[in-house]
Amino acid sequence: MHIALVEDCVSDAEALSAFLTQYKELHSPELRFARYDSGEAFLASSFEKYHLVFMDIYMGQMDGIETARRILEKNADCLIVFLTASREDIWRAVKLHVCFDYIEKASLNYKKVEEVLNAAWKKLRLQARVLEFYSGKQKVRLPLSKIQYLVSRDKYTFLILENGQELRYRVTFSSLHATLQKETRFLLCNRGILLNMDFITKATRDTFIMADNKSFPIHKRNHVDIMQKFNHYQFEKLSEQEV
Repeated sequence: MHIALVEDCVSDAEALSAFLTQYKELHSPELRFARYDSGEAFLASSFEKYHLVFMDIYMGQMDGIETARRILEKNADCLIVFLTASREDIWRAVKLHVCFDYIEKASLNYKKVEEVLNAAWKKLRLQARVLEFYSGKQKVRLPLSKIQYLVSRDKYTFLILENGQELRYRVTFSSLHATLQKETRFLLCNRGILLNMDFITKATRDTFIMADNKSFPIHKRNHVDIMQKFNHYQFEKLSEQEV
């Protein structure tokens, strides 16, 4: 994992650097990290290579939230962990959907850094998983984290990605469903409709609404079982975020 620390306070940067070094020695020899004292300096580097960035919110001319926004324009999978002197500041980042986690500087300690890094490793491993299949002679390989949902239509299976792109393949829906059954994030909500629950923004009594505002009906006969799976997945996600 490549980590960047963007912090203009020398004492805070040194404290976090020490915790990262401790984590590296105990858990992850392959961990690499670098320090930057401003958002401008970080953006002037080869910042696209970083998997995770510890970002101070208040810095010089460009604050951490604006820096994070520019990072994600080039590296959408980068995880941003904000460092803040006040919890209230973090809501600006939450509204922009650029926050993986945050650490209040007053409670900065090794245990918290260790928890954040363990969660980041898990998130990055999930992002790395892929769906592989053949459509005719074409081998298709797609990151699971980028797939919003799969829909069977006529003799094709359509995959809609995170960015709204629609892909059509001559492959049976049942074969893809069989492959994805082991992935807890995917939910069969109705015949020929498989949803990535990470992209469900709302669940009504009868439908699921996705990030692209597309709505899908919930199978009436299996309604109770489907909602139990959905609620359990949401509970597990919430529990991980509160660790």
